[in-house]
This record gives sequence, C-alpha cells and structure tokens, in this order.
Amino acid sequence: MTMLASLWLVFFTFFKIGLLGFGGGYAMMSMIMTEGQKLGISLAQLADLNALDMVVPGPIAINAATYVGYLHSGFWGAAAGTLGVSLPSILLVTLVMRFIDKYKGNRLMEGVLKGVKPAAVGLIAAAALMIASGVLVRDGRGMSSFFSDPLGTISPLMLLIFGATSVANIRFKVNPILLTVMAGIVGAIFA
Repeated sequence: MTMLASLWLVFFTFFKIGLLGFGGGYAMMSMIMTEGQKLGISLAQLADLNALDMVVPGPIAINAATYVGYLHSGFWGAAAGTLGVSLPSILLVTLVMRFIDKYKGNRLMEGVLKGVKPAAVGLIAAAALMIASGVLVRDGRGMSSFFSDPLGTISPLMLLIFGATSVANIRFKVNPILLTVMAGIVGAIFA
C-alpha cells in the first residue's frame, strides 16, 4: 500500500467514526477499537491508548485518532486521523447551527435523539468490555479461556487495581487523575 493510500485509509476510517460516533469519545471507543484492529492495531495497543488518554489532555476521540493514525502511518497518519475525526463535527455543527431554530422541538428529531442515547451507553459498555479483556487478562491468555480457567486467565493484580480504582472513584469520589497516577505507580512496581 502506498503512503498516500495509507493516509487516505486512516483519514476515511476516522472521518466515518467522527460522522457516526454519537455520544462522545467513550461511546466512539468501540468503533475506534474495531476500526483500529482493521488497521492492524492490537488490543494491547488500544488498551495503552486508554491508559494514555487518562494522562494526556484533550478529547478522547482526537487522542485516539492521533494515536492510531501514528501507529499505522507515522506523523502524517496522526495528522490524517486527527483531521478525519474532527472534520465531521466541524461540518455538522456548522450545518446544525444554520437550522437549529427551525427544527427546535421537532418530534422526529427528539425521537432520534431519544433512540441514540441508549445506543451510546451500549457502545460505551462495549468499549469497556473490550478494554477490560485486553487489560485484565494475563499475558499470553485470551478471553476465550476465561470460562475453562477463570483463575488462570484473569490477572489478580490487574483485577485488584480495577476494583480498587472503581470503588475509590464511585464510592469515595477520589479524583480520577490521582487514581490513574497511583495505579501507574502500583503497576510499575508490581507488574
């Protein structure tokens, strides 16, 4: 594949994600992960993206497009992915601003938005499961072995970090940035 074809592929992939990815960055993650795998990005690299996104400022969709584009085609791939995922929002917001007063309160539009909300939650849940399968599973094992050997498949350390950060964030409202840094330190020491 030529460099130009590679850049076009990255641009078009992220343009499609930007155009169809309703619900924000985390709702887009399952699409980004699926399309990223088609571009040759592994689940482990996509899990690294999720960890990286916690410490790098900016919207997750743009960070993901930049990261995946870079892994696929270097600097220009990063630029193509970033432009691809951003362009639909720029175009759609411009278009919506033109017609917002005309369609405000329209029952059809309200129905569309009502239907998109649960789909966005489902996409976020799918992304969470995909990320979890790449993070909680021991090296060299796959989720397919979970049902035959659950204790041999799941990493106890990663499960402990997952559980502790979930409880600390949900129950005790500990800052996610602090939790990310602490989890990184624990992972660096014990993993």
